Amino acid sequence: MFRRIIWNDLRKSPTISAIMLLFITAAAVLISLAVTLGLQLAGSVDLLMVQAKTPHFLQMHTGEINIPRLEHFAQENGAVRKFQVMEFLNIDGAEIKIGDSTLEDSVQDNGLTTQSKSFDYLLNLDGEIIRPADGEIYVPLAYAKKGNELLGKNVIVAGKTFTVAGFLRDSQMNSPLASSKRFLVSDHDYEAMKSKGTVEYMIEFRLKSLSELNAFEAEYIGAGLESNGPTVT
Repeated sequence: MFRRIIWNDLRKSPTISAIMLLFITAAAVLISLAVTLGLQLAGSVDLLMVQAKTPHFLQMHTGEINIPRLEHFAQENGAVRKFQVMEFLNIDGAEIKIGDSTLEDSVQDNGLTTQSKSFDYLLNLDGEIIRPADGEIYVPLAYAKKGNELLGKNVIVAGKTFTVAGFLRDSQMNSPLASSKRFLVSDHDYEAMKSKGTVEYMIEFRLKSLSELNAFEAEYIGAGLESNGPTVT
């Protein structure tokens, strides 16, 4: 009772009332900002996935691969709109030097790839599809901590020196939660580096409707196709 009396008296004080109003207003502003930022982030992610044409189903695979069998499966499955197999050249982190340090202690699988011909595009910061020239390398946005300081500088991959031409946005692997990070190089440079790492295949599908995704995944597994690696949907 005594506490309620004191509290009621305090609330009647103009100074205390003003402070309470200030706190309530500040809380309302913070909540509004959080909601706005959340909506903007969701919108940005959605836009990136549309621009990049993110695969609806991705199966990573290490080892031998039977591409004709995969092509036959894609052609015969009515849910499939597009199909492709991309390569990811996994490079030991100690062999990738950015600036003055290597990625030896990185928990990520780091490697080289080329630009896609059909979907799963790697984009620049303006949302455009990147076309690297020979000798150029585009660094994942996750490693852009030094910002523009890296532009024009060298990245050494397994003894070969590349020039940083920019940073890339990867609709699948931008997130720190993704286990891999792709560095983009030209087709010619990728072929020249192929003996320097281990090839991992990215078996990718775009479906006619996302409502068919669960059924498609079950059919892929049921067909006994390549699956020596994580699956991403």
